[in-house]
Parts: sequence; C-alpha cells; structure tokens
Amino acid sequence: MDKSNKNKWTNKFRDLGKKKGSRKDFINLYKEMKKEKDEKRETYINKDDENK
Repeated sequence: MDKSNKNKWTNKFRDLGKKKGSRKDFINLYKEMKKEKDEKRETYINKDDENK
C-alpha cells in the first residue's frame, strides 16, 4: 500500500471513530481494506509472472 492509500484508510478509520461507529463497523472496514490490499497484491503477482 502506498502512502496515499494508507492515508485514505487512516482517514476512514478516524471518521468512523468520530461517528462513534460500532465494533462491527470497524470490522467491516478492516475487511474491506484487507480485500483491496489482497486484490492489489494478486494483480502485482500476476503482472510479475507475465514478465518472467
């Protein structure tokens, strides 16, 4: 994750904290972040495999 991506997720977590989000809201946001991170990793690995 590059710096702008980290900033995006940090801001989302902060906003949720200010809204007094529930534990489930935080869990859902974390899962969303993890899913996006895994998708980017897969595309990076697939591009790397194509170049070999």
